[in-house]
Amino acid sequence: MNQMLLIILLSTLLPAIGAAYILRTNGKTINFAIIGGTVIYVASIVMIFGLLYGAKRFNMQANDLILLLPFGVAGLFYWLLKGSKMGNE
Repeated sequence: MNQMLLIILLSTLLPAIGAAYILRTNGKTINFAIIGGTVIYVASIVMIFGLLYGAKRFNMQANDLILLLPFGVAGLFYWLLKGSKMGNE
């Protein structure tokens, strides 16, 4: 396996597990927490590869754009789930 791909896949796994744990401890059901963690993991992977592709288009180094990833994922899911009553026990 390519080393860069392995780092990308493993570095996004811990935030997804952390988000699922936080969802579960805040009163969400176990299924909602697992699905939420999985969605965050997949969205992070898609955004990383999107930023790697975008770096070539904007003629920038990929390392500079990857730093925007946590802000993008946090903003996206805050906007999607603010005030949501889904998944409450």
